[in-house]
Amino acid sequence: MTAARFRYTAAMRRFVPSQPDLFAPAAAPARPPLDELAELLAVLRVADRLPWPDLAAAMAAEYRVLWLARLAGAEGTRLAAASLDETERLFAAAEQEAARLAAAP
Repeated sequence: MTAARFRYTAAMRRFVPSQPDLFAPAAAPARPPLDELAELLAVLRVADRLPWPDLAAAMAAEYRVLWLARLAGAEGTRLAAASLDETERLFAAAEQEAARLAAAP
């Protein structure tokens, strides 16, 4: 189908009212970035497995941590580094558990 013949119908709209503007500036977080980073770090420190259901969710959380760190300055960078260290610890534990299960008869 060529672009000249393509038409939007009432059932297939080009824009949806609830669709966010992908090029709009990012909204500020609802809570102070340092509070959110400290809370996430506390959750990660007591966790024995990843708190996210899959790798995509874990990566999204890591991107959020980095974004919050940029907003929060030096203290945010310190909290983000500690959060990423804890995430790496949990990834390593998950990898060891997967290897143990794979080796079990």
